[in-house]
Amino acid sequence: KWDGAPAIFCGIDPEDGQFFVGTKAVFSKTAKLIKHEGDIEYFGISGGLASKLKVALKELSPLGITDVLQGDMMFSREDIKHTTIDGERFITFQPNTIVYAIPEKSDLAQSILVANMGIVFHTTYKGSSLPDMSASFGADVSGLKRTSNVWFQNAEYPDKSGSITMTSKETDVVTKLLSNAGKMFHKIDS
Repeated sequence: KWDGAPAIFCGIDPEDGQFFVGTKAVFSKTAKLIKHEGDIEYFGISGGLASKLKVALKELSPLGITDVLQGDMMFSREDIKHTTIDGERFITFQPNTIVYAIPEKSDLAQSILVANMGIVFHTTYKGSSLPDMSASFGADVSGLKRTSNVWFQNAEYPDKSGSITMTSKETDVVTKLLSNAGKMFHKIDS
């Protein structure tokens, strides 16, 4: 599950063809579209949100986004921590309620460590103007330009059925663990 923050809206403003980023306020009557860094201060955005929007404005525009996409920002560079868990080194980040831990030596960790931000796109908006746009779940990121400055992906989990199987011994172990968990659950006073 991907659970980032803040929600970032980005893409091309259909009314003037300019790239923008923003929060949910991009769909308000007086839309707060950030097209230049000065817009962040103009709209009165400050603190951590202002920092995240500055990074998003700078780093997302080179991706070649042609629609309007919504995603959850997973991290910016300053959010990455190095942690040891059970004797193994991980990079961690916590954009919202979930702490994500990735083995430090993995390819995924290496791509995150060089990025200035990470985002998971989950919704696409289409229409002739922002107020008239309709949303559809899913974001096709295959046509976006890859850059080391941005780690991104869509929110769809690839189907692994058929490629991951357990032996009967492994199934017995998991079944026993689940059974024990269920027994302990029933002992807890509601």
